[in-house]
Amino acid sequence: MLRTLRALLPTLLDLIVPTIVYYLLHWLGVADAPALIAACAATAGYAVPRMIRRRRVDALGLLVIAELAATTALLTATGDARLALLRPTVYLTVAAAVFLLSCWCGRPLTYTGATPMATKGDPERAAAYERSWHNSPQMRSTHRRLSATIAAAMFGYAVLNVVIVHAFPVSQADGLQKVPGIALILVVMVLLRSRVPRLSRIVDAEQRRPTDTPQPTPAAGA
Repeated sequence: MLRTLRALLPTLLDLIVPTIVYYLLHWLGVADAPALIAACAATAGYAVPRMIRRRRVDALGLLVIAELAATTALLTATGDARLALLRPTVYLTVAAAVFLLSCWCGRPLTYTGATPMATKGDPERAAAYERSWHNSPQMRSTHRRLSATIAAAMFGYAVLNVVIVHAFPVSQADGLQKVPGIALILVVMVLLRSRVPRLSRIVDAEQRRPTDTPQPTPAAGA
């Protein structure tokens, strides 16, 4: 659980830091639009150095940069802070669609996300985990159901975010929309952890399988 929480810490910071900055500036009397721009800039202030330290641009880093650019463009062009608050709805809807698409095209996104927990960093278990995708219908169905469930949760948050933004003043909506965001992260953590014992048993069985046993034809899209 601690390993999973550590992996999700950057995402939690992306939710918490801009909220703190926004409310601090709002308390100091800064208008909504510039306060939101400053909040996004604060997120970039640690996200970009994080990418530089890791010497690679990951998906999360790209999302932060894209969000920053979109927010700044929207607020500069319209001055409407509500439009900026709707940005999570857009990329969560896209993310939900990608999760669903991965259930039928290639491998579900949870396959990669659950790898460290199911293999515990053991190269032999990692190889068995890879083989299990081809040999175990249970492995494939577990990841497909899990990815579909996460997609549904993302879409639910996207819809809820629209309701929050339009039902509350900007000063309240900015904070309230983070609550389901944090809840979504916790749900993903719980879902992944709840499937780890099952995935681990599948990997254990694959490790016990004789290496000279003929392997089934890989599933379509594998």
